[in-house]
Amino acid sequence: MMLLRHVRNTARRSIVVASVLLISGGIAVAISAQQPRSQTAPPERPQPAASEPNRLGQPLLDPGGFVRDDAMLKSTLLPEDRKYGDIDGRHLKQLLMEVDAISLKDRDSGNLFWGRNVGTPGHDATQAWVEGYFKKNGLQGIHRIPFDLAPQWTPKAWELTFTGGGKPLTLVSARPATRTSSTPPEGLEWELAWAGTGTEADFVGRDVKGKAVLMQDIPLPGDIRHSADLDGIVARAFVHGAAAVGLMFGISDNFAIWQDTAGRPGFNVGFEDGRRLRDLIGQGQTVKVKLKMTSEMRPGLKTASVVGILPGTTGEDITIFAHMDGFFRASLDNASGLAVMMGLVEHFAKVPPAQRRRTIRFVGSAGHHGGPGARWFHDNKDTALATTALAINLEHVAAVRSKYWGYKLRMTTAVAPMRWWVWGSRDLMNTALNAFSRFNVGVTADMDPNASGEMGTVSRDVPSIQVITSPEIKHTEQDTPEWVPSSGLEEIARAYARIIDDVNTMDRARLQPQSAPRTQAAR
Repeated sequence: MMLLRHVRNTARRSIVVASVLLISGGIAVAISAQQPRSQTAPPERPQPAASEPNRLGQPLLDPGGFVRDDAMLKSTLLPEDRKYGDIDGRHLKQLLMEVDAISLKDRDSGNLFWGRNVGTPGHDATQAWVEGYFKKNGLQGIHRIPFDLAPQWTPKAWELTFTGGGKPLTLVSARPATRTSSTPPEGLEWELAWAGTGTEADFVGRDVKGKAVLMQDIPLPGDIRHSADLDGIVARAFVHGAAAVGLMFGISDNFAIWQDTAGRPGFNVGFEDGRRLRDLIGQGQTVKVKLKMTSEMRPGLKTASVVGILPGTTGEDITIFAHMDGFFRASLDNASGLAVMMGLVEHFAKVPPAQRRRTIRFVGSAGHHGGPGARWFHDNKDTALATTALAINLEHVAAVRSKYWGYKLRMTTAVAPMRWWVWGSRDLMNTALNAFSRFNVGVTADMDPNASGEMGTVSRDVPSIQVITSPEIKHTEQDTPEWVPSSGLEEIARAYARIIDDVNTMDRARLQPQSAPRTQAAR
């Protein structure tokens, strides 16, 4: 550490021009150089120390270090769109906080793999919350579509301990891998080996047999696309004889995540904790990890989707999905989608019934993390989607845009751009893009080749639209309300309300994908 200071000494009529603090081996040594002051030398101007904080502080951050919600950039409502002014982002954020409270209650109940996962009290409470809002806003035909679940992985107790050079290490981000089976009561212990990013080149000349192998898992940009999955590094480590696999998630910060390691023993650590383990190994120290796990595959669980109807004047419908399940607080994934769905419920419930061309069917979907979700509609599309003119999916709909600065992910005052999907006619696509532009919903220049998430299974059954973003925080314990801006919720909700109104001026045939032109058969 080096600190440069300028100090005036009027008593000795001399000046300290440099004072350097050297810290080496825990010993601090001050070294200074002095010179006589010239009678004609101009007076020196005091300079602030390099470590002195800017007195202006951080005006755009809240006390927790997150960007302030009211500091986010916000679009201006055009005069012709004033009827969407009742969709207010601050109200939508309050709805999101209600869903967030369900997850926190599930955590505080003692559930280890907490949140709003299917088959748990957290998901049951979310179903009740969705149904309550449907009733409050006068929706009709409210009902649940029940599902029997496959056995669900349920941790009952776990313990991860690390040592470096025989000394205990505290790693706040350490989590066991999901689907890990129970260990013997005394646990399992391994020496830890580092294997870079887990490519075949990383294993050349490295003996990992019987060891736990730690590898870096790079978000691309998050859990939905990450190097461990795309490059198959977990399976590769086991092929090379590893007894367990550790994944160091990220290239910044210290996100806590529960990734799986193919059902075999494993663990996850954040980037900062993972670097600590890696560096100890690099120093030649023996690093060990011990895992104790008690878990079960719990059979006989049930879940449900919740459906509510806002009647229109024709026999056609627009179906809107928002999945209810989520890992941990799951503010982006998918309290954000549920909040926007309820904003649309409230907005269109105010429209006189005679002015609603199409029925709007709202679906609080059981979800896809562990349940059937929208797949039920695909499996029963001949009846469940027989009258559907358009399907809309509300999933991960608003996140703070971030940028990397060294090993830190910095928040900005902008909403992150979205990946997007439209299946249908060019008129439908132009309608969607026009609405996104009007309400400042940024999207990637290229459209996704396929729909993802809850929309994936039904995306080509009927005309469909979604925007979605999946940043680094997705599926981590850092997916908190601070990452979901009210401005983003407001803008996407207003955009979808406009899309629904514009689509209702078009006949169903006009929304359908155009048939490929026929070519003359070769002779």
